[in-house]
This record gives sequence, C-alpha cells and structure tokens, in this order.
Amino acid sequence: MKKNIFTKITFILILISLPNMVKAEMNISGSMEFHYINQDPGTTTSGASNDKFHSDQKIDLEFTNKTDSGMILSMFQTLRSNGTEAVSTLVSDGNYFSLEGGFGYIGLGNFGGVGDELTPTAADLIGPGSTDGKAPQFYSSTGSLTSQQASLINIIDAENNITYKLPAMGNLTIGASYKDAGAGVSENADETVLAGSYEFTSGDITGTFAVASNSIGGATAGAGSTNSSSMGLTVVSGSFTAIVAQAEDDQSTSITTEVNDYGLSFTVDDNLTLAVTGTEVTESSGAETLDITSVSAKYTITNGLDTYFTYHDYDYGAGTSGATSDDGSATLVSLEATF
Repeated sequence: MKKNIFTKITFILILISLPNMVKAEMNISGSMEFHYINQDPGTTTSGASNDKFHSDQKIDLEFTNKTDSGMILSMFQTLRSNGTEAVSTLVSDGNYFSLEGGFGYIGLGNFGGVGDELTPTAADLIGPGSTDGKAPQFYSSTGSLTSQQASLINIIDAENNITYKLPAMGNLTIGASYKDAGAGVSENADETVLAGSYEFTSGDITGTFAVASNSIGGATAGAGSTNSSSMGLTVVSGSFTAIVAQAEDDQSTSITTEVNDYGLSFTVDDNLTLAVTGTEVTESSGAETLDITSVSAKYTITNGLDTYFTYHDYDYGAGTSGATSDDGSATLVSLEATF
C-alpha cells in the first residue's frame, strides 16, 4: 500500500516538474529510399547478374533552444542504415551542435561543413539516382578519376570539424570549415574549406552562384598538399531549373581530375518533373575520360511519397591508366518516403 502511494506521489511530482525539465524544442524527421539498380556494362563478368536492391534509411533528431540573450543553440543527430543485401547496422551519419546569433553561425562536430552545403552539381536535378549516389561507379577504381559529379569533390563529410559562417550580408553567404586530421605522425592532412554563395534576382529569373575550395595538407611532415575547387551556377525561371558546374580535384600532387556537368529540369505539373544532365570527366596526365548522359523523371504519388526513374548512358575511356574501358548503361528505379 505504501509503495503504491509513493509511486503515485512520484508520478504527480514528475508531471508537475515536466514543463521545467523540457526546455528545448524537439523535431524528429526521417526518410527511406528503396532502389532497384540494373547495369548493362560494355565489359561483362561471367555469371554476374548486374542488378541489385539498395535501401537507405535516415532518422534525423533535432533539439533547439533559444536562450534569454536571443542565441539559438541546436543539437543534431542523424542515424542511418544504408547498403545492399541484408542491412542490419544503424550508425551515426552526423552528430553536432550549432550556435547562431548576431555573431553568425558556429557548428562543432561530425557533419559536412560549408563545402558540402553550398556547392551544386547537375546531379542535384535527378534525385537519388544521381551519378555519385546509388548508381554504379562508371569508371575504374584502379585509374585516376576521383568523382562523377562537379560539386566540391574532396569535402569534409560527417567528420569532426569546426564551421563558421559570417552573419547574413544580404544575399551573400560566406563560411569556412576546418578539420584536424589527428595527432599521429601520418595524420597531418588537415583540411581547410572556404565557400561562398550569392543569390540574385533579375525579373522572373532567380539564381545562385557558388564557389568553394578545399586545401589538404600532406599526411606526413614535408609531404605535398592536394587541393579541390568548384564553382556552380543555378538558375530558376518558371518551371525550368538549370545548373552548370565545374570542379577540379588533385588525385595526387601530379594528377588532377576535372569534372564539368550541366543539367536542365522542367516541372510539368505538381506531380511530374523531368530532367536531363550531362557530365564530362578528364584527368590531366593519362587521357582517362568519362562521359555520362542521364535522363530522369520524378513523380509524386502523394504527399511524402515520390518515385524516380533514372537512366544513365556512360562511356569510360581508360587512356594509359591500365584499367579496362567500358561503354554501357544503368537504370535506376527508386521509391522515397519522407516523414
């Protein structure tokens, strides 16, 4: 009897104190993608089916608290389960906190930084079937190419870093991210990313121009540094969106990958969007090349449920890399649910 009374009193005290305990606003969102990928390579492997399923689930947790001084303090956690076949592992795909106020924005922890945030690529127009997303890698990993899309190639991605963005200056956004590679003798490859974007309007046309660079120190004392850079222009006019982007990335101190891509999308109605993109990749020393033409359709089935169809036609030239050239295609059918 005494135990039951004690339990009731404890429960009442918790209810009374709950409004004071819960100070932060909490938001939970998530998404789930399911993909069917079928590749028709020009060079086949005996017995290979060349098709597979792929799933990608994300759960985003956000806690936000506005202080008495007006500063906004937020904490973020992304949980992700991603892969083919039997996927049973749930990992943290980003965990950090941020401070926002009159001083600007400061982010601390594991996340993408300003290079990932600001730089566009034409692949943004074709949804989860993008050329660096769930699609197969169309070039050989034994060669010198490092990417299939023209956003900032070497980014700080879900790694501990410090990011600072200046206070809003009209339509201009400027920021920097810094990652310390570690304290060991072979961990000197610290990264510094600088990025900026400018939004503009001219009549019925709106657009954004963005630039970014990443300087990476040598992994050991005295080793040469490598660099990445990108620039991109996004223009929106009525139902049309166009993206043109260019990026360079040092595969080593003597070999550079250059990517140029361009794309156009057209919103047919509230449910259907069509897009076409082209990507050209070259490397500086051995005539290794990759050309990709992609067409895509996005159809909204209902609020929070979209389906995508994407077709890639690619031609990979191995040059003098010693890899095997390949001229083929890939088809992706995707279903995405957001919550």
